[in-house]
Amino acid sequence: MIQGTAVTSDYDSSKPDGESSWLASYPSHLTQTWELPSGEWVQVRPIRHDDGPLEEAFVRGLSPETGYRRMLKGGVKVTSEWIDSMTHIDYRRHMAFAVTTAVEGFEQFIGVGRYVVEPATQSAEFALVLADDWQGKGVGRRLLGTLLEHARNAGVREMVGVVLARNAAMLELARSMGFSVSAVPEDATIVNVSLPLQTNTQTSS
Repeated sequence: MIQGTAVTSDYDSSKPDGESSWLASYPSHLTQTWELPSGEWVQVRPIRHDDGPLEEAFVRGLSPETGYRRMLKGGVKVTSEWIDSMTHIDYRRHMAFAVTTAVEGFEQFIGVGRYVVEPATQSAEFALVLADDWQGKGVGRRLLGTLLEHARNAGVREMVGVVLARNAAMLELARSMGFSVSAVPEDATIVNVSLPLQTNTQTSS
């Protein structure tokens, strides 16, 4: 349903990162439980540094079409280093939420949303992807709303993204949540989306 562009992080996962160091900053208070319109229950929580196996299984389980919309297949090689960069986040400049469910008693990712802040502009680029079986169930809207709320509270000035021009579902969602959509003159296959997050009063305070 909802996929944005692949966002990369400059977080250096090769640096020493003992369990206690990242757990001390892990924002567990942001964990929520959602009931979907279908009556199904899922959990949304910040991604953990030890979520590598879950992230990799999720990404490799995407269909070719969903992977293409996510700009992974042919655009980003899924290596252990890339998986680390997606899970070893700092919860400030790079924030990510996973939507999870239990399958035969084991946790499984069904959606991931993230944003990475550009310090010079205080804008953030977002990415959103859902497992094929969970598209069209209202998860994408709630996940994007969670990203926007967190970014706004963190002082992010603007949320931006790059979306495939043929991704009608993402564009419909973006417009319904207030994003502006603009063409990319040099590439007709993609469009830019943007949404201011701070009011003038908030920006000047």
